Amino acid sequence: MKEETKVRKAAEESGQCNMRTVTTEDNPYKVAGDILFASSEVESDFRSVDLYGSSVRRKKEDAICSRFHLENESGTGDIAVYQTFPGMELVYNDMHMEYCNKMQSPRPGFIEINYCREGRCECAFGERSYCYMAAGNLSICTLHKKSHTSTFPTSHYHGITITIELEEITDEMRRILKLLSINLTRISEFAGKQDFYMVRANETVQHIFSELYTVQEHIKPSYIRIKLLELLLILTEMDFDRIKNDYVYFSKSQRNCTRQIHDFIVGHIKEHYTIEELAERFEISPTAMKRCFKGMYGAPVYAYLRTYRLQIAEKLLREGNLSVGEIATEIGYTNPNKFTSAFRGEYGMTPTEYKKLSLIHISEPTRLGMI
Repeated sequence: MKEETKVRKAAEESGQCNMRTVTTEDNPYKVAGDILFASSEVESDFRSVDLYGSSVRRKKEDAICSRFHLENESGTGDIAVYQTFPGMELVYNDMHMEYCNKMQSPRPGFIEINYCREGRCECAFGERSYCYMAAGNLSICTLHKKSHTSTFPTSHYHGITITIELEEITDEMRRILKLLSINLTRISEFAGKQDFYMVRANETVQHIFSELYTVQEHIKPSYIRIKLLELLLILTEMDFDRIKNDYVYFSKSQRNCTRQIHDFIVGHIKEHYTIEELAERFEISPTAMKRCFKGMYGAPVYAYLRTYRLQIAEKLLREGNLSVGEIATEIGYTNPNKFTSAFRGEYGMTPTEYKKLSLIHISEPTRLGMI
């Protein structure tokens, strides 16, 4: 050890090398420290933000992350971006919009990982097939030769996005990943075989991401890095060939027809239609309609409409301009008592009680966010 120190000291004095060059190879602890120190600084330019489109506006920046606001004709959204390691970023998504970017360009060398905590997110397979992420699902894709649009059928989506830009991964970081048996090349090659890979909700994925929503703020940056490395290790060992058939696909025509049905029933919220009436109106079989609607919107038609109606009622109660009876009529309930019973079952109090409470907490957001 003394001899190694003498050699290093002589090399430094002669100008033949610097301390960083020598210790990069010999001291993995210093390498890790340098990476963590560099990653702890909040970047002014986040590469992942470009994926969200031109409507992104910087909202706030603090010591650990940067926050941005999105707004377009379909709604609003907020994101919080964390720099984790060189070439890697993690984004918390809070979306109340139908889409956030329709003009996303291909990004060579980019891997995108998405976790859905609440709501629905549409994934397009080629130009004619669609699949939908539900709560607890994980998707992974590359943007090498293609782009995709982030679409949220219920206008409500909470989740986490991780971006990895392979060319920005430093040699030091690659050595750390190798030491941890993480193989980004394998992950990238499998992810590039098809438009999306989707992992259905399971305990392993849930364990990683659920804790990212409960961790204390002052240790959040460090905890995010730990969980990201854990996720990448799991993805390195994942059998992608086994999971790739675990999807329910919908054709473009099925998707478009189901969206028309959805827009029709929420646009005629006072009316009541049977499955057969809707299927006949939109020229689709009742069975296919029920399967497609639940796949896209996460609930059967009647259950979805019930929740949607009650959310409109909640919004109207908070606004305070209509009586409980008028609100019941506005959302299609002919019997105020049935409306009161349904509302109590969903929100734990009667509409009258909720209206009084809303006068105190007038700025409380909608609970589920469909509207």
